[in-house]
Amino acid sequence: MSGKHLDQTTAIERAKLDSGRLRKSQASLVILQGAEIGRDFRLRRGSMVLGRGLVADIRILDDLASREHARIELAWDAQTESAAFRLFDLGSTNHTFVNSRQIDRTDLKDGDKIQIGDTVLKFVLLDDIEARFHAEVRSRITFDQLTGLLTKESLFMALEQELRRCDRYAAPLAVLMMDLDRFKSVNDTHGHLMGSHVLSEVGRLIRESIRTVDVSGRYGGEEFVSYLPEAPLVGAHQVAERVRSAIEGHPFTLDGTTIRVTISIGIALFPDHGKEIKVLVARADSALYRAKESGRNRVCVEPKD
Repeated sequence: MSGKHLDQTTAIERAKLDSGRLRKSQASLVILQGAEIGRDFRLRRGSMVLGRGLVADIRILDDLASREHARIELAWDAQTESAAFRLFDLGSTNHTFVNSRQIDRTDLKDGDKIQIGDTVLKFVLLDDIEARFHAEVRSRITFDQLTGLLTKESLFMALEQELRRCDRYAAPLAVLMMDLDRFKSVNDTHGHLMGSHVLSEVGRLIRESIRTVDVSGRYGGEEFVSYLPEAPLVGAHQVAERVRSAIEGHPFTLDGTTIRVTISIGIALFPDHGKEIKVLVARADSALYRAKESGRNRVCVEPKD
């Protein structure tokens, strides 16, 4: 075959090329601000209730949300084969807002931002390719693959929003800086597979030990950060002790080998120790250093200025 033929582009009918995958056929709500930032909810035909209660189809972990706060309904036009998603406020205490405007009922458009309490969700219409792409991006960027916690970047983005809210309402917040004790020896003695297993389990134990409104992320390596909205010192210390105790008491077993691991934790408080992320993390890290220096496997609180 000549080079001329090898360089030709094959032509096919457009109808065959466009298989329908590029139609905006999937609708989702993505949390832009709130306790579960980055999470998305696929909308289905019928009716879905948004709210704080256990019976809600889409649970909003926000104290300012009503138990049954709002409802989304899909209206389907069989003739045009098109769907319209309608949002209804259900007589909520703190109302429902779309693009900063209070609504009782409205048709949602692609990109609309819905605010329920302090939680903001974005309404998006995706085709099949976009849906797969966004799912992959969220999985890789929003959450750390090994621990299941937020990445450092995503955690700081969420914390920035939460600090603004706490500053506006004069509410407290605690930052926990956590570091596994002598983790290097785990990798050196038992190998990196055991090390990865420990990090994965620690991520799970942290998620199970904190409150539903608290947010945790992997800071890097064997370091973790959690922030606890509206948590005074006593409450923050209780949460930190639950994390420490859960990890201390957990047998980490892989391929018949069981090891024990401990964690040290430092606590800083907003606004006592600062109002900016870098300052609060630095103060929590200072308290963590003292926990390490005083024997490890303990919780230390940064002293007040």
